[in-house]
Amino acid sequence: MTTLLFPNLTAKPVSNESMLVLWYQPWVETTHSAAKLQRIWLEAANEALRHELDFISTVAPIYSKLTYCMLGFEGPQTPSSMTTCYHNIAGDMTEATFNRMRKVSELSEDLRERIWSEL
Repeated sequence: MTTLLFPNLTAKPVSNESMLVLWYQPWVETTHSAAKLQRIWLEAANEALRHELDFISTVAPIYSKLTYCMLGFEGPQTPSSMTTCYHNIAGDMTEATFNRMRKVSELSEDLRERIWSEL
């Protein structure tokens, strides 16, 4: 009859530093990725707010022009002058709105690219 030999299963002593490394390394890697994704999201939110502020700063003078037209500060109001004024304002608002939509659509594509490049 033969005897089965088992390998020596004695535990090696583990220092506190090696335990810290075993715990710390995976934690840092996951936290670092989450922090990067958080930074990307905050940058995208910052850009969106900046675009909204640009839109508001573009629209504010347009509303001022509308007020001048409605109150007749640019001279006596006639139907043709009111029509011309409203058409100019509508064109400015349309252009500002299209610029806003273009920037927003670029923002979502840029955010997706940043996230995918990070992952």
